[in-house]
Amino acid sequence: MSKSFFSRRRTLPVMASLLLLSWVASAQNYPNKAIRMVVPWPPGTPADVTGRIVAEKMSASLGQAIVVDNKPGAAGTIGMADALRQPADGYTLYLLSSASLVAPLLFPAQTIPFNQLESVGHMAWSYNVLVAPVTSTLKGPADIVQTAKAKPGSLSFASGGNGTPAHLAGELFKQQTNTVTTHVPYNQFGLAIGDLIADRTHFMFLTASAALPQINGGKLKAMAVTGAKRLPALKDVPTMSEQGFGDFVLRSFDGMMVKTGTPKEVIERLNSELNKALNMPDVRERLANLALEPEPMGSAQFGSVIASETDKWQKIGRAAQIRAD
Repeated sequence: MSKSFFSRRRTLPVMASLLLLSWVASAQNYPNKAIRMVVPWPPGTPADVTGRIVAEKMSASLGQAIVVDNKPGAAGTIGMADALRQPADGYTLYLLSSASLVAPLLFPAQTIPFNQLESVGHMAWSYNVLVAPVTSTLKGPADIVQTAKAKPGSLSFASGGNGTPAHLAGELFKQQTNTVTTHVPYNQFGLAIGDLIADRTHFMFLTASAALPQINGGKLKAMAVTGAKRLPALKDVPTMSEQGFGDFVLRSFDGMMVKTGTPKEVIERLNSELNKALNMPDVRERLANLALEPEPMGSAQFGSVIASETDKWQKIGRAAQIRAD
């Protein structure tokens, strides 16, 4: 064998060692520049609001800015693709929401690269509120069932698009009550709310944080919440379970992810800072006022939550045979 072969054999381990040392040093000095958080939903949506509240506190603690970058579209997969094009160094974060879990059902011809994401930590749970126009004669979920059974297909429910929490909550309601109602998807969340207020659709399982201003402003009436217990921000609104729909409990999560291969030390640092922010009294108060329920978790625990929630949401989606708009 040539001398150059042996030279290469000696050089490669040295280069690998140097790269490893550089990688470790980089992780230990993390962060030394601004961090980008990719939010795959439009500004002002519940996930965006949660992400910005958390990013503000984490930025102050980390000593580096966390810049929120909205990349909406295709059930969160456009933002996901953007995040995965970046290095696995912890300087690009991705906000994962429950609504992205059904992307494989919406786009069956595509491979959704969930296996290229690694969990950092959970942010907050959100719940839906069953709402109707204030002029509606519907008083609660039992009225919806009664009307839908008497006149199948006569009632419609709105959502911000196929596969969204509002859509899947409506489909779960249909499945559990064996009723026929018409789903009306909108490509803009605001239009769905506007048409509901105008009584062009009949009801909606609206995300609580988006429902609160409309309820408090007298534009929509709240009939039920989808949590296991009443929400502090809507303490007078009974749960679905309280009204005889015992199995109807549905919640959505928002959490932080990074690209697989990100140094363990970086993930641990991000998880620690995220949980520190979520435990701050002012953060908990701000989230509670939006009917959001913060729950700090370890990275592995959040990974388990994602797995169980994926099974739940995809089961509802498969039964409803959901597809993209």
